[in-house]
Amino acid sequence: MALVGCALPSFASVSVRSSEKSTVDVSIAGEPLSAAVGALEPFLGREVDRLLGDDPIVSYRATRVTPDAALRGIVAAAHVLLVEDQGRLWIRDAKEPSVTLDVKDADVRTILASMQKQCGIRNLMIDPQVQGNGTFLFHGVPCRKAFDVVLRSLGLSSTTYGNSVVAIDGRTR
Repeated sequence: MALVGCALPSFASVSVRSSEKSTVDVSIAGEPLSAAVGALEPFLGREVDRLLGDDPIVSYRATRVTPDAALRGIVAAAHVLLVEDQGRLWIRDAKEPSVTLDVKDADVRTILASMQKQCGIRNLMIDPQVQGNGTFLFHGVPCRKAFDVVLRSLGLSSTTYGNSVVAIDGRTR
C-alpha cells in the first residue's frame, strides 16, 4: 500500500492511500479554506473556483473518503456552498445573494434591472447617458462579482451609498 502526502502549514495535512478505490485521509486544523481546497485539488482531478470575499478558517478530519466527499465536508465545515455548473466546481458564500442571468445582446438597463431585483438592491439610479447592450451567462454568481463583470464589460462605474442605493454612470473610474 502506497502513501502519498501533501502537507499544509500549521498541522494540516492531506494524504492519499491506494486501495481498490482512491480515498483520502484529511486532517485540517485551523487553516484557511483556500489552503485546504488547494491541497485537495490534485486528488480531485479538477480545479475548484472560489468566489468568496473572505477566506474562512476551517477544521476538518476524515479517513478513507473520496476526494469529492472530503471537499463537501471541508465546504460544510467552512459554512459556504459548493455549486457544480457545467462540470465546474464553485465555492461561494451561502449568505450572499447571487445572480442567474442568460441574455444575448440585451439592453444594459434590462440587465441592471434584473440584477437589482436578484440582489435585493432597493434603489438603483442609472445615469441617463448609460446605454448599450451586453451578452452574459451567469449561474449563481455572487452579486458583487456579477456587478463587477457587467460594469467592467460595458465600461461603466458605480457608487454605493449604504447597502440599498447604487448609482451607475457611464464613466469608468
